[in-house]
Amino acid sequence: MPLLKLEKINQNSSWALWKIDEPFEELVQYLQFHPDDLTELHSIHHPRKQLEWLSGRAALRTLLDTENQAEFRISKDDKGKPFLHDQIYQISLANSFPYGVAIIHRNLPVGIDIEKPSPKLLRVRHKFLSDAEAQVAQEDLHQLCKYWATKESLYKLYGRKQLSLKQNIIVKPNSTFSGNSLSADVILEDQAHPYQLNTFFWDGFYIVYSHLE
Repeated sequence: MPLLKLEKINQNSSWALWKIDEPFEELVQYLQFHPDDLTELHSIHHPRKQLEWLSGRAALRTLLDTENQAEFRISKDDKGKPFLHDQIYQISLANSFPYGVAIIHRNLPVGIDIEKPSPKLLRVRHKFLSDAEAQVAQEDLHQLCKYWATKESLYKLYGRKQLSLKQNIIVKPNSTFSGNSLSADVILEDQAHPYQLNTFFWDGFYIVYSHLE
């Protein structure tokens, strides 16, 4: 199985990276889905999108296996945020072909995202960057990608559709994008909620995940 990385962040949290190189049927067999999950899978019609959907769940499956957790029934709340039925762990999933990532935490909500620098970020940067962030990023695709992945990971952590990436999720000016950690605030009702995040670069992709004790 193409598990490329499984890292324990702390005593409560771990994350994993999976690369798709096995056929569809083999992935489905490995995951041993609940029938409800199979219904969602078969609602996806594009073969590549199906593999992407499976890759994040394969990463999650390996994380749960290391914790000796057999439960693997995933549902979504009314805002589309995935959760495990037994709720032993908080989870987050993401994918970008040919990779899938997942993160778990015993107690706290988590978020993870994986993105590849792309010229399309130049066209949409005004939608997710504040003026101050845009001054830092300029036209650097790598900086733009890290901003995007950071904000997406926190958006997933909160699971609130009304959050604005531009107005409610702000990467702190003193964050360094040259290292593997950064700081950001989620602004809700004029109150700032601070978060530390880790970044990981692999094969041209940026992975950003929340770092919670």
